[in-house]
This record gives sequence, structure tokens and C-alpha cells, in this order.
Amino acid sequence: MMNDETENFEQKLRRQSLRQIPGEWRAEILAAAEGAKGCRHSSPVARHWLSTLNHQLSTFFWPHPKAWAGLAAVWIFIFALNFSMRDKTALVAEKVLPPSPEVVAELRQQKLLFAELIGSRDAGDADRSKSYVPRPRSERVEVLTA
Repeated sequence: MMNDETENFEQKLRRQSLRQIPGEWRAEILAAAEGAKGCRHSSPVARHWLSTLNHQLSTFFWPHPKAWAGLAAVWIFIFALNFSMRDKTALVAEKVLPPSPEVVAELRQQKLLFAELIGSRDAGDADRSKSYVPRPRSERVEVLTA
């Protein structure tokens, strides 16, 4: 049946007359072919290198292509999951408010209690704030040399 259809098609083709291509089409087609011929970027060396790389990769991946495809699918899933779980909120610097007087008083009490527990000589040291007061340079020199 397939042979009969093929023979009928070939007979129809033989009966049709060949038409000439218009001259302007021919020039246009040849110009496009010349342009495509000049656009080839790959050199024979690059093609040989890519062919060798393709051959090496195919011999490496060929023994278990389904396993490699499964591994690639797992990695794609991991990357998609990682990307979807990223925190997309904008990071804005928050203004830190000074501690309330109640918090400051509580911290002082804790320092005093801690000083009593460790047996510090002077419980007042824990209460005093240790702030740095700059001195004139002349006094610093005396302290260092004395």
C-alpha cells in the first residue's frame, strides 16, 4: 500500500513541468548564501576541540544516563528550593533607643549583687560607671615615665 502511494506521487511529480526561478530571486538567494558563508565563527581547531570534549563527556556519562539525569534534577530542585527560601525583606538599620531608667536601675542592682557574690572588696566599684575622661598630654607622659 505504501509502495503504491509512493509510485503515484512520483508519477505526479514527473508530469509537472519545471518553472524557472525569477532572476532577482536567484541573486537574492546567492547573496544570502554568500553572507552566511562569511559568518562562520568556528574554526576547525575549535570544532575538533568541541568534538573531543563531547566524546569525553559522552563516554563519562553514558554508563548510567538516568542516574546522571536524576542527580541533575535533584540539584536543580535544591537550587530552586534555596532560591525560594531566601529572605526578600529589605534590610533597614533600626534606630536603637536608649534603655529606660528602670532597665538601668535593674542592671545596677545586678552588678551590686554580682560584686557581693564574688566577694569584691569594694561594692561601690560595680555601681560606679567607668567612663573614660581624657587628660592633657602632659599628664599622660608623667604617668608613663613614673
